[in-house]
Amino acid sequence: MDTVTQMLFGAVVAQAGFRRRLGRKAILVGAAVGLVPDLDVAAGWIAGPFANWVHHRGVTHSIVFAPVVGLLTYWALKAWQVRRPPDRRMDLDRIRAWTWLTVLVLATHPIIDVFTSYGTQLLAPLSRHRFAIDAMPIIDPLYSLALVVALAIGAFATRRVGLATTSAAAALFFIGAYTLFAWSLNDRVEDVAAAQLSDPRADVTAYPTLFQPYLRRVVAETPEDVRVGFYSVLNPGPIRWSAFDRGDRPRTVATTREAEIFRWFAMDKVIWRSHANGNGETVVEALDYRYGLFGGSELGFWGIRAVVDGSGRLVAGPETFRNRPNADRDRLTLFWRAVVGPSS
Repeated sequence: MDTVTQMLFGAVVAQAGFRRRLGRKAILVGAAVGLVPDLDVAAGWIAGPFANWVHHRGVTHSIVFAPVVGLLTYWALKAWQVRRPPDRRMDLDRIRAWTWLTVLVLATHPIIDVFTSYGTQLLAPLSRHRFAIDAMPIIDPLYSLALVVALAIGAFATRRVGLATTSAAAALFFIGAYTLFAWSLNDRVEDVAAAQLSDPRADVTAYPTLFQPYLRRVVAETPEDVRVGFYSVLNPGPIRWSAFDRGDRPRTVATTREAEIFRWFAMDKVIWRSHANGNGETVVEALDYRYGLFGGSELGFWGIRAVVDGSGRLVAGPETFRNRPNADRDRLTLFWRAVVGPSS
């Protein structure tokens, strides 16, 4: 999920489990701890987008990260207490509470991330495998709103700790149910798409789109092509498929380190395309087709691009590029109509 939602989630976990023992400051600490795993995006700021693909949702999103940081937190708090005056030291139960808050917030961060299509390295650094469940978009306003409401109740219920913790627990329960509901929609849409295609060779996968769980982007892979369509459970009907030839994959580009990183990052959901640039050279592009939207970006929002000469020799690249559509009024209207139908 997006970083703001992760901070909200960490704050709500703290409110649900630690407000009574640690007070309202636990909520602020929970939000701060919820931010920590996403600091791995600094790799991209320093070393560029390929480093971001390698390291974001890497070791800081691993299942081993939370317990390791928890142990360090426990030892650091105990060492800090020795240096404090005796009348200002925390008791051992309070130290344990802060430690468990840290562990739970850090552990839930990758758990909710894994329900998006991006891919999360849950076993890093022992394994580079990317785990992904195609249930939720990275940004969902209703998901985030449930967390905001719980925190607002907690902020105003200064003397009613029970109300604060109950509202936070209810928000977490809602998010769990909402996520499972969205996951079930993916299975439903895949069944519909497979039935409409009636092609036993097609490997059908549905992906969440933007801001809501109902409109799914459906990708059908065959040996010859990749077909992309959209289906909304609120606006059911025949899927209009766009077919894209798989294209050639020039070895001089595909075997570069950059292309191997991209293929790993995209979890092998890569399609190759090429076109002449007018200078006797060929522009070769690879796109990550897990993400995309109608209006020119059906095949993906990002990819890599390289230039080869007539003999197939690499001339330039590979470099990254983005293919995001403009978020103008007409496109948002088209998106809304695809979700709910033209008459809504």
